[in-house]
Amino acid sequence: MEKNLLKEVKELLDLVKSFKDEISDISKKKEGFSLANDHIESAISESEEATKRLIESIGKTLEDLNYLLELSSQIEDESLREKLIGKLKEIISRLTSDLTLLEFQDILAQRLLKVKSFLNDIEKSILRIALLVGIEEMPAEEPELRKKMEELQWKREITQEDVDEIMKQFGL
Repeated sequence: MEKNLLKEVKELLDLVKSFKDEISDISKKKEGFSLANDHIESAISESEEATKRLIESIGKTLEDLNYLLELSSQIEDESLREKLIGKLKEIISRLTSDLTLLEFQDILAQRLLKVKSFLNDIEKSILRIALLVGIEEMPAEEPELRKKMEELQWKREITQEDVDEIMKQFGL
């Protein structure tokens, strides 16, 4: 009976050690969460800035087109005036629709904020578990993780597949 108990305790200790090793491995990747959050924050800011500029540009263009529409009434040639007014109204309508389409940015920013929040929650959970099992602060992340996170630079074209692949590699 005593040998069975010792055997079970040994198996339990091996299991705890294995769990600590796995948590330690995950804990090493915490820098990746920080980098991913930084990239998401940059993407949100850049997207908001681009949208703001587009809205301002479209607004100014609409003002100019409305002014041209007013001036077009001074054209004496009725046929030319009607063609010009028709084309100006068509362009104004298209730009107004484009302006409405820019509302996607707000939805995109909300989605990115949800992803960022999700990553923060996972990072906190991992760190909490690491503290519970007694893992000390880990040294800098693995070179492989650093390489993967550097690939996530938004300065190059990145596809959803790239992001999905990186997330899958880290069990997300």
